[in-house]
Amino acid sequence: MGLASFIRQLWNTPPRHSPAHVLKRTSHGLELNSSPVSSRRYDGAKRGRNYGNWFVSQNSANADIWADLTTLRGRSRDVIRNNDYARGVIGKLVDNVVYLGITFQSQVKQLKAKDRNDDRVNNLIESAFKDWAEEKLWCHTAGKLNFAGIQQLALRSCLESGEVFVRKVKQSFSGSPVPFALEIIEADQLAEEHNCIHGTNQIVMGVEVDQWQRPVAYWFYREHPGDSWVGRSGVASRELQRIPASEIIHLHFSDRPNQARGLPLLFSTLLRLKNMGDYEENELLAAKLASCVMAMITTPYGDLLGEPGGENSSELPADEKFEPGVMRYLAPGESMEAFDPKRPNANLVTFIEQQLRASGAGIGVSYETMSNDYSKTNYSSSRLSLITARDRYKVLQVWFATHFLKEVIFGNPESDGWLDLAVMAGVLNFPDYELRPKRYQACKWQFRGWAWVDPHKEVQATIASLGAGMTTFSDVYSEQGKDFEESVRAIARERELLKQMGVQINLDG
Repeated sequence: MGLASFIRQLWNTPPRHSPAHVLKRTSHGLELNSSPVSSRRYDGAKRGRNYGNWFVSQNSANADIWADLTTLRGRSRDVIRNNDYARGVIGKLVDNVVYLGITFQSQVKQLKAKDRNDDRVNNLIESAFKDWAEEKLWCHTAGKLNFAGIQQLALRSCLESGEVFVRKVKQSFSGSPVPFALEIIEADQLAEEHNCIHGTNQIVMGVEVDQWQRPVAYWFYREHPGDSWVGRSGVASRELQRIPASEIIHLHFSDRPNQARGLPLLFSTLLRLKNMGDYEENELLAAKLASCVMAMITTPYGDLLGEPGGENSSELPADEKFEPGVMRYLAPGESMEAFDPKRPNANLVTFIEQQLRASGAGIGVSYETMSNDYSKTNYSSSRLSLITARDRYKVLQVWFATHFLKEVIFGNPESDGWLDLAVMAGVLNFPDYELRPKRYQACKWQFRGWAWVDPHKEVQATIASLGAGMTTFSDVYSEQGKDFEESVRAIARERELLKQMGVQINLDG
């Protein structure tokens, strides 16, 4: 069969897996038949009276965010301030991702033996950075946080408000040998109402981007727009300040392409947490009111009942107040019934558990992490819950190290980082740094480690994996948040000291 015959046959043959009337041939070619074909429709796109109130938006990510950003950010902060579960889960995410601060192990290789680390250079870099990072007067423009505290605050602000801005300031504070410090800027200070054209660039909610949507600059208010409190004179200035993007680290999560601003982590579960808190409070109030009534008295003298708290002595009291140790007699014809309103509701716990499961699913954590309730777990389920939660933590750790730590320490091709300025200031003397900067930026991030439910079982499994060659010592130590090389050196020093002191330790039990 020739090519022309094959094309004619294909033209006249309807698709194999579709009804013939789905496509129709016109003078313009093949077109979709406009007649409804229910077998080819998506259930999620069904229309009708059952789905008539399902309104959707076809706006861009920035258009949707701009309309609700302020409200979502304010509600997120309110829920975290006043809801124990929301505050708890944010705290757990910060503790498990950043913990006491993510550190790095320099991995600069020797020039001649490129498979071996240059220990002298690596020790110089790590020592100089540790001096800068642990001194709050050097690394923080306000002089209040060391680098671990900056990490914790940056991540917490990003989770709570949806984003945070960290400015790299090339200036020495309090005699710092490295002219470099960090300023933390809250999300509210970026002028989200500033949307216009600036030259050939576009400003979207305070973020100036070029034609490729790359940030060029950020437009901040010189003062926090909500900085009004008793004792402050005047209103916060609305004057704008343009800061080049090379000085700003914009830490936020992106759910859609070209998203200029970030949304709080809790945005999809805010109403659920708010309603759950209100319901729990109402149940508590109902239980408190119910506990004030002990019993109800049925009397045949209903016409003589007075108003609650009335003072007319000819009327029967509408209520009685009891005291401990008092016995009261009922009049003839009266009977007493215990008041049992059954509050709080017996289904309250089940309802809250379900709401926490749904909230945890939206946030990306397990029910146990969300509720801190491990009463219904065993070893297997606890381990599975921990594995699921730690997978989430590890993703956030890598994201945080890539988007924040790397920018701070090593910068990027368009912006200097701590290491660049340390070399320029002469704190680190690397004559070939300008020729081979990437060589000195090699590192391994050192994240926190976690303990397991049953350490003995986990140790036995680790030994088996090492024996089978399925893992390495470096991986094992990294999972525990430890540096393998430093640990090996420490073990060697300890064993040498034990040998010198004549101390023998039986490690076989």
